[in-house]
Amino acid sequence: MSLRIRIALLMAVLAATATIAVGAISYRTTASRLLEAVDDSLVDATVVVTARRFDERLFESGPFDGFVVQAVLADGSVVRTNFPHQMKPNREELELIGRPGSTDFRSARLGRSEYRIRSIGFEDGIFQIGRPLAETNSVLESLRLRTLMLMAVVTVVAGLLGALTAGRITRPLRSLTDAASEIELSGRLELGDNEATSRRDEVGRLSTAFHRMIGALARSRADQRRLIEDAGHELRTPVTAIRTGLDTLSRYPDLPADERADIIGSMRDEAAELTSLVNEVVQVASGEADDSEPERVRIRDVADIAAERSQRRSGREVRVQSDDSEVLIRRGQLERAISNLLENAVKFDETGGPIEVVIVKGRISVLDRGPGILDADHELVFERFHRSATARTLPGSGLGLSMVATTARQHGGDVFVEHRVGGGAIVGLALPIVSAWEPPLV
Repeated sequence: MSLRIRIALLMAVLAATATIAVGAISYRTTASRLLEAVDDSLVDATVVVTARRFDERLFESGPFDGFVVQAVLADGSVVRTNFPHQMKPNREELELIGRPGSTDFRSARLGRSEYRIRSIGFEDGIFQIGRPLAETNSVLESLRLRTLMLMAVVTVVAGLLGALTAGRITRPLRSLTDAASEIELSGRLELGDNEATSRRDEVGRLSTAFHRMIGALARSRADQRRLIEDAGHELRTPVTAIRTGLDTLSRYPDLPADERADIIGSMRDEAAELTSLVNEVVQVASGEADDSEPERVRIRDVADIAAERSQRRSGREVRVQSDDSEVLIRRGQLERAISNLLENAVKFDETGGPIEVVIVKGRISVLDRGPGILDADHELVFERFHRSATARTLPGSGLGLSMVATTARQHGGDVFVEHRVGGGAIVGLALPIVSAWEPPLV
């Protein structure tokens, strides 16, 4: 049974119960008041009886018009009556004999009619007067029918209103269910607008929380996709370098010992770099992202390592000119950022000349003599997967510079692109030096 039907049935049952309760109370109250009115009329009709003796004068017409009366002697025999059917007094009424002025009320059925009877005690017997309850019962029957009709109408209306209300309440829940089913079936995480998110009740808060969860899942999915792309980009270079070293050793088994040692040493360095990258990928994939505090790093030390690795991989000379700038950063991220800048410069600079790295007050510039970067592309080169017209024929994924930008901005810096005098490009990142920046809260 759906939640909507349950809510509708619940509202119908509650409405029916409330109507029955109100009807029952009204019926009992009305019946009590009508019976009191009948009793009052019996009292008014017999007010003169208590002043008379128990004889024929008790039955004089006047106050008894419209009533039925009878007299009962002390032995219980009826001496006179105009009751439509014989009615013998009960034990309580016989106890009134010898107690002048004492009275008792009861309702009794005589034939097909019901009467309200008042009994009055005398020394010699009891006097009984009755009034039909047909009119009272007719009023109560009408009230009972109206109550039943009202209960039926209220129950139906409450059920319909419950269905409408439940529909409005459960509409966002159905929407959330459909969204969850779509995620399960298609794997798409689409965060659409939902009117329930503007509500301030429990459903609104649930819808908002669900939308936030979908947003978190979407971001997680995007992070996973970005992780795969970035990991592929970062892992490709050391794997290629190791493969090149293995090919060289297999093709030239008679290499001099010193050259063989250099190649093996380079392969070990690349394997260490590969191990470090794999560890980071595993950490991110398992939700254990690098949350270490940025450390104080002299940029030149990291740049020298990245330059040496780039020279080994490409065979191109890399010149590093640096001051003693120190920044607060995660060392591994800075090293990969500089490596990506160098890889980008080597790829575009086909002159065979040296690649230059200039570091001044936290500003890391990598200079090449390639074709340069058009002004229209200056704002785009750091976007993910962007490939300029001159780069579309070259290998690469368009991720390297975007990762540089991510590293710079995560540590309070930014990236830049400039034209190099004499041709080429200057690409780099600027980081706040230690004296001008506090560690970020991560």
